[in-house]
Amino acid sequence: MMPCPIPVDPGWFPEEVRPGAGTVLSARWSRDERKVLRRKKPMRPSEWTEKNIVLPSDSPVPGPYRCSMVPYAAGVMDASFFPGVEEIVMCWPSQTSKTTIVNNCLAYAADRAPGNAIVTYPDEVTSKDNSKDRLLAMINASPLLRTFKTNKTDDEGAVKIKLRHMIIYMAWANSAARLANRPAPYGVADEEDKFPVTVGKKESGPVDLLRNRARNFAHMRKLWRVSTPTIETGPIWRALTEECELVFVYHVRCPHCSATQLMVMGDGKEGRGIKWPGGSKADPKEVHTRKLAYYECEKCHEPWSDSARNMAVRMGQWRDRDTGMALEACLKSVKPRVIGFHLPAWVSPFVSLSECAAAFLLGLNDLTKLKKYKNDYEAKPWIIRTQERKVDTIFELCDERPEGMVPGGGRVSCLTAGIDTQDYSFWYEIRAWGWGPSMDSWQIRAGEVLTFSDLEEILWNSEYRDPDGNLYFVRMALQDAMGHRTADVYDFCRRHGPKIFATQGKDTLAQPFSWSSIDFYPGGKKPIPGGLKLIRFDTNFFKNDLSRRLGVKLADPGAWRFHSELTDAWASQMSAEFIGESGKWECPEGKDNHGWDCSVLNRLAAEVLGVKFWKRPEVKKQIQSKEPTPPGKWKDQKTFERPSWLHSR
Repeated sequence: MMPCPIPVDPGWFPEEVRPGAGTVLSARWSRDERKVLRRKKPMRPSEWTEKNIVLPSDSPVPGPYRCSMVPYAAGVMDASFFPGVEEIVMCWPSQTSKTTIVNNCLAYAADRAPGNAIVTYPDEVTSKDNSKDRLLAMINASPLLRTFKTNKTDDEGAVKIKLRHMIIYMAWANSAARLANRPAPYGVADEEDKFPVTVGKKESGPVDLLRNRARNFAHMRKLWRVSTPTIETGPIWRALTEECELVFVYHVRCPHCSATQLMVMGDGKEGRGIKWPGGSKADPKEVHTRKLAYYECEKCHEPWSDSARNMAVRMGQWRDRDTGMALEACLKSVKPRVIGFHLPAWVSPFVSLSECAAAFLLGLNDLTKLKKYKNDYEAKPWIIRTQERKVDTIFELCDERPEGMVPGGGRVSCLTAGIDTQDYSFWYEIRAWGWGPSMDSWQIRAGEVLTFSDLEEILWNSEYRDPDGNLYFVRMALQDAMGHRTADVYDFCRRHGPKIFATQGKDTLAQPFSWSSIDFYPGGKKPIPGGLKLIRFDTNFFKNDLSRRLGVKLADPGAWRFHSELTDAWASQMSAEFIGESGKWECPEGKDNHGWDCSVLNRLAAEVLGVKFWKRPEVKKQIQSKEPTPPGKWKDQKTFERPSWLHSR
């Protein structure tokens, strides 16, 4: 830079230096001063990101960031810094680049509009991991962002990243201290649906605290709220539907006919949307493994493979959900303060159409997997529509057998029993099981007894026969061990093992059931002689399956049948539980559900035994020839004397 001449009047200098004083002073800007004062070329956040962001090696596509890799990201980043926009709500499935987009926005702000930021995650571990693995990795990989570092080790911690001109604070949603006393124009709430409702007993919600931190920055404040939805009353879905002034959805463009459209799931076979051979009866594993799913354009009906889908997404754009107006035009027209973006998984280039189809098929037969599909693929909340089962539908499953009789005709493979333990009694149910995957089931006996000896009589000292007189025994009994009588149940199961096992239900497990070894009685260190095997099981999994079986008609395979002497009380207990807003089964206060719990344990017993894999033995029948008996006679009961004309030559 050339010296800056400044005329000077030497009259104010002291006399001793006045003669040597020049008439001109020269000044030169320092490098940092020039850097601050230099006017930067205006640039959209998406353009800036492509120029300056480098994805680390552990990213799906490492190297220089390109908006073509995630086409829907550019619109969100540009809209985030549109004048007047203060809150950005992103209701998206998991692993669709939500966090990467927000981090890119923070990086853009660090260069173009510096200001402190508070990045909030559900828990401390996640927050610290993202600080090191995502934010610091992004800064270190970018040549421009590296110049903002102070090069002090203490400024690159897990809870705070201090740059030359801004600080990024890491926070977690259950800590009021991390969310307080830090003024910051930028805030991030990552996976908001996993946040607690309030931060401690004396504070408001985490998002409200983030808003408070930005109160004095009306000219530049931004708050990003991103999450996969959970339930209808979850914060991200309520923000999208109740707080956003505009909600944008992504329209793709057909690579064959250039028609724009919203991608939808469909039913797999007919109508628009994702399709695959076999429709709702297809095997999810086969559809996913063999990549059988494709998308059919609603205009020209041409099929799209995953690569054609990616091309359609690259040519797509965000549009207002209600008016269909393009993103930028809509922002200029409405000038909103809070905007939202809704995106399903099948728009993402990282999720195959076949994966989405398989998730849909799995949800048809499992309510837990249906919830996962709604949240992680449709990006919609789990909305409870289940009504309480009517008692009349239970009585429709009664056949003509009296209580205690086993179905005949070789249809039964074994008997099982489920016992629900109460403080002063035991509710029990004995069930018969058919052969193979349909798992037909019949109630044999059910009721309530008061003592363990009565339970022994019911389970192992009573005879259960079919109409042909064949005798059946209880192959496996499972008893609820959790409650006030756990130690007594443990002892009872030890005395009669391995005919009976203690059980413990859990809301969610990684698998339907698992075996555990118990060495001590509850509430102390008293050892159990020889130890005990306990079965832990996923209550939601088996209750979902039982609910589906109660919907099968009496004459159809897989029905959950009852004998003709079913009581009103038992039918009422089978109708007590329902699915609540959490997606888990609940029992209304004051209603008994012992019969339901016994049925769940019976279903678990069939799973443990592997009844669905048992094949019915072949019954050898005498085949009578329709041809007339050849002439001849029996020499005895085993040997037939053939006539001469039947002898071989």
